[in-house]
Amino acid sequence: MKKVFFLAMMVALMATIQSCGNRSSQNQDSSHNQGMHDASTAGQTHAMLTVQGLCEMCKSKIETTAKGVNGVSTAMWDQETKQLHLNFDASKTSLDDVGKAIAAVGYDNEKYKAEDAVYNALPSCCHYRQ
Repeated sequence: MKKVFFLAMMVALMATIQSCGNRSSQNQDSSHNQGMHDASTAGQTHAMLTVQGLCEMCKSKIETTAKGVNGVSTAMWDQETKQLHLNFDASKTSLDDVGKAIAAVGYDNEKYKAEDAVYNALPSCCHYRQ
């Protein structure tokens, strides 16, 4: 009797899990079919910018500077690849504007080079130029 009860409970549990999974995929399909987008990415442009830097302090300053540009919603810099991933409202800013702002605080990037005086004022652990 215990085996039958256990088997019945397992069948009921599996049916519930399958039902929830079907509902989840139906909701995803319907939102894609209706042109729905995640609110955090609606109207956003994603771009990458190569930015020089070395340490966690560089990472913090690069990301903070990029996020300070009007229209930038997210900025994440990868220390290994030197790639800054950005999401921004293209009607408010551009990749060019972000590149200028980052160079202005001392970090060379594929669009702009930082002025020597600004670069030299960075902490020594942030000096990436050879």
